[in-house]
Amino acid sequence: MTFKEYKKLWALPADIKARESRIEKLLRRKDTIAQDAVHGSAENFPYTKHTVIIRGVKTDADVLAMQERLKKLNDEYDRLYGRALIEIEDITDPEVRVAISRRSFDGWSWAEVAQELSPSRDAETVRMVVNRYFKENNSSR
Repeated sequence: MTFKEYKKLWALPADIKARESRIEKLLRRKDTIAQDAVHGSAENFPYTKHTVIIRGVKTDADVLAMQERLKKLNDEYDRLYGRALIEIEDITDPEVRVAISRRSFDGWSWAEVAQELSPSRDAETVRMVVNRYFKENNSSR
C-alpha cells in the first residue's frame, strides 16, 4: 500500500462517522409523513363509495445518494483495512510496524504512538520515520 492509501485508511473512520451524523440529521428533519387519499368503491353490489388514505414516509433522493456513498466508503475502508493487515506484517522495522499498525487499526495520534514507543520520543519524529519508510519503500509497493 502507498502512503496515500494509508492516509486514506487513517482518515476514513472520521469521514464515515461525520457522514453518518449528517445523514441522521437529515433524516430527522426530512422524514415527514406523506399522506394522500383515493376514492374507490366496493367490488360487489351495492358498490359503496369509500375513501382510502395512504400514508408513508418521504425520503429525499439526496439522502438516498448520501447513504449509497456511505456504503461505498465503508466498503473501501474494509478493503484498505484488509490489505493493511496483511502488508503491515511484512514491515521488518518494529518501530515503523508499531507506528503504522497503531495509526491504522487503533486510530492513535502520532503523540500516542510516540509515547508507546518511548516516553522520550517526539510525535513529529515518529511521523517522520514513517514518512521516510514510505519514501524508501514506495517503489517496491
